[in-house]
Amino acid sequence: MQLYYTPNSPYARIARIALREYGLLARASERLAANRMPDNPVLQFSPVARVPTLLHDGLAITETRHVFRYIAELAGRQDTGAADWPSIAQEGQFLGFLEGISAWVRENRREGPQRSTFLLQVEDDRARRCLRAFEIAAAQSPLPGIPCFRTTVLACALSLMDLRGLVPGWREEHGALAAWYDDQAARPSMRETAPAL
Repeated sequence: MQLYYTPNSPYARIARIALREYGLLARASERLAANRMPDNPVLQFSPVARVPTLLHDGLAITETRHVFRYIAELAGRQDTGAADWPSIAQEGQFLGFLEGISAWVRENRREGPQRSTFLLQVEDDRARRCLRAFEIAAAQSPLPGIPCFRTTVLACALSLMDLRGLVPGWREEHGALAAWYDDQAARPSMRETAPAL
């Protein structure tokens, strides 16, 4: 089993966390991909050449959700909350939050006039709305922890947001969410897959 990833992709990080949490890291090799490069090794297996891409038994599995589910099933586990609609609805919110944080990071990488202040404001607004909603969810009932897919997504999104300093001071206004995140961030799987600046 081979998992292609890039070190700073939160989507690939989710798959790398799954390998560790489900005890399959020893059965897999993690290999670096070269996104958006003509020599990207993933192109041999997938025309979309995205990370994560998991190769196993002749399959090239892409899309974070599917890679995570496949790893869980290989381990003889079912992702918690995978079949109930309230969990699926929450998963959509957490994935949208991660997509917004990722778009914000990409936009911040652009140089001067190429950077859109409009898009930066859109993502700032979205992140703050999400944090308010997720604080309510965390305060009303305990969020499941990693390795539940949807909350692994949330933990990786909050980690990326923190790493890039996108919403300074968010912890003060969102104590229940921050406490939940701190518990997840302390897990070995999160520490071992932490991105670099």
